[in-house]
Amino acid sequence: MKLYLVKEDDRLVWVAALAHEHMYSYVANTGKFHNNNALRNDYYMERWFTYEPIGPADARRLISQGVGTLDEDEHSDSLVDWRADPNPLDPADVLSIAAGYTE
Repeated sequence: MKLYLVKEDDRLVWVAALAHEHMYSYVANTGKFHNNNALRNDYYMERWFTYEPIGPADARRLISQGVGTLDEDEHSDSLVDWRADPNPLDPADVLSIAAGYTE
């Protein structure tokens, strides 16, 4: 599992994890990583965002700073879906797996 800081220009958007061609984004509102197919498509095809590789310590720091916090009104539909996600990933598990990853 690889970790990325996803940016739009200078704005920090997501802490993301790539695992077996699935992209997960940390959603601070839920406290979990969720499958994010739109982000996956951007990573592989569109590249509207930039993806900076990071390690687990950086990911932990960014998560604690609130990266991935969404406006409840502006993103209400997405948040309803993510709150109902039956398979979210716990940040501790994601960061632990990423810590053991070697290329």
